[in-house]
This record gives sequence, structure tokens and C-alpha cells, in this order.
Amino acid sequence: MAADCAGLLFLAGLTAEDIRKKEISVFKVLAAGFFAVLYRMCVGQISAQEIIWGLVPGGILMLLALITKESIGYGDGMVAAVLGLWTGGWFTLAVVCAAVMLSGIYGTACLIRKKREPIPFIPFLLLGMEVVLAYG
Repeated sequence: MAADCAGLLFLAGLTAEDIRKKEISVFKVLAAGFFAVLYRMCVGQISAQEIIWGLVPGGILMLLALITKESIGYGDGMVAAVLGLWTGGWFTLAVVCAAVMLSGIYGTACLIRKKREPIPFIPFLLLGMEVVLAYG
């Protein structure tokens, strides 16, 4: 439960920055990753396998950033990786899937309204996490 709250706070803290600047602070992401590992160590919930599985959803997004020439940014992948350190890989994978679906709905609405501009993804990660927590 504490890790979920930390994940929500982490995403909420970056959401406004992503909306305003369309970029995020790498320092904030790295600091959050450090504290996630530190927290997991303190509560005795850490193993190499958990760390690797926690990083997988972020790695998938980073691969998508490479393939799509940053339609999804590398920062989004870094954020998902840190979220995975806080909450675990399977939970984060569900969050990423929900975020992709929600951003797709929003993107479709933007296309219908002929509004073409970059869409920040971290707000959808936050919304996706809220959906997964509420219904998962």
C-alpha cells in the first residue's frame, strides 16, 4: 500500500511538468528510483528478479521510443521503469496497458477535432494507475 501511494505521488509530481514542458527532470526520476530501491530494501521486498521484472515495462516503452523515433519518449520509459521499482512489474504492466488505451482514446478525440500536437504520456500513466487501483 505504501509503495502504491509513493508511485501515485511520483507520477503526480511529474504530471504537471510533463504537461507544461513536454519533458521531465531526469534527476527527479533517478532520485525516485533510488528511493524505491531503498524502500524495498528496508521492508525486505527486494531481489534481483523483482528488480528486473520491475524494470521490464519501462524497457518495453524505451524500446517503443526507439522504434517510433520518440513518439513515446525515453523519459516515459524511465518513469515506467521507476514505477515498476515501486510497485512491481506486473502491476506496472497493467498500468502501462491502461495508459496506452486511455491515451489512444484521447488521441482519437484529438484527431477528430483536428488537433495535432504532442500528447504528454505521464498524465495517462497516472490515470492508468488510478484505474488499475480502482478496478484491479
